[in-house]
Amino acid sequence: MTDSPPSPTGFPVLGNTVAFARDPFGFASRAVDRYGDVVDLDVLGTDGPYVLAHPDHVERVLVDDRDSFEKTDDFTEAFGQGLLAVEGEAWTRQREFLQPLFYREAVTGYADTMVDQIERRVSRWEPGERRSLRDEMKALTLEVLFATLFGRELSLAGDDARLRAAAGGLNARFVPTSWALPEWVPTPSRRRFERARETLREEVRRLWRERVADEPGGDLLSLLTTASDGEDYPTGGEEIEDQLVTMVFAGHETTALTLTYAWYLLARHPAVAARVRDEVDAVVGDGRPRAAHLDDLVLTGRVVREAMRLYPPVHTIPRRTTQSVDVGDYRLPAGAEVHVSAFQIHRSERFYDDPLAFRPDRWTDGEQPRFAYLPFGAGPRRCIGRQFALVEATLAVARIAQEYRLAYAGEGEVALAPEMTTQPAGPVPVRIRARA
Repeated sequence: MTDSPPSPTGFPVLGNTVAFARDPFGFASRAVDRYGDVVDLDVLGTDGPYVLAHPDHVERVLVDDRDSFEKTDDFTEAFGQGLLAVEGEAWTRQREFLQPLFYREAVTGYADTMVDQIERRVSRWEPGERRSLRDEMKALTLEVLFATLFGRELSLAGDDARLRAAAGGLNARFVPTSWALPEWVPTPSRRRFERARETLREEVRRLWRERVADEPGGDLLSLLTTASDGEDYPTGGEEIEDQLVTMVFAGHETTALTLTYAWYLLARHPAVAARVRDEVDAVVGDGRPRAAHLDDLVLTGRVVREAMRLYPPVHTIPRRTTQSVDVGDYRLPAGAEVHVSAFQIHRSERFYDDPLAFRPDRWTDGEQPRFAYLPFGAGPRRCIGRQFALVEATLAVARIAQEYRLAYAGEGEVALAPEMTTQPAGPVPVRIRARA
């Protein structure tokens, strides 16, 4: 057994920090191609990170030996006592408490509200105009989130601009260029994150006060408000705020990215887009997409699935070792930062034929190597909002396809700017066309 995994050649003291910060995806890909499935990226401010790029490692870290791999401090700093950050019994209590809201039966009950918000957003589009997919999809999914889980319809007139900016600002906590600096250094991205989190906390406090005064409904905010005096969960106002801020981030950001990349890919592959339109016409007809149509929107669902393979919204799943552990042929020390790389696995020719090609039909037989597809993570901590995201994304692709054709207006392949999520480096421009 080798003492430690191989590491790319770097600079004295700085190691791989500069090269990694400049091009995190490209640098990690080249390292995995050259050194194998376990690579030590020598980055200042971390013990590692160690990149793991094989489905067997996914199973080891997230399923079989998950107690040896805990959440990193970044999650607690960002989300406090929210579901994304807590461990052990606290996570179990929260998961059991929140899970009923995210069962498929409950999520399909939100379908009509989701479509209301989708129509409200895209009805503002005019044929011939240029729009940013990134901005439009982030706005859309935030509107869906607030309408379904918080019972509040966001303004389209700019009144909620500060709130919308804050929802996007949470990603700034995970900008790679800040990793090498101590936590007390007030980098621009860290300051942006702190402002965003406080703005969201102010908003959820206001929503909470309003909901306490009103009749409770069946949404997340009502559930937390009516249970706030319970013995187990939640234990107080701060915990409720942490949970709501967590849901704002997790409940809209990843679905927005899925829709951004799905429509980017469809815009660049008009033949597939035409097949999607034909399917929607055959299944939905002249009406609105509804929950009853979801199982028959087969190709539409495969487009969503393939977009998440090529551009997994969460490109890496970070963990920290609680003890010295063996992974593959290498030993990782206790306290090491480990990144399970969905991006590398999803794009590896070892696990997918022609992995860089957009091929929704690859999912026809529903088969892929075990643990080689993880846009929602894996194991017991797989994303609680999986069904919510899939239903929303499928309905959004279908409803937009009924009205529009989108033509990519950028130059070349979309560039990526990884933060905690797989962000596009620019707006991802498209030209709006009416359906012929």
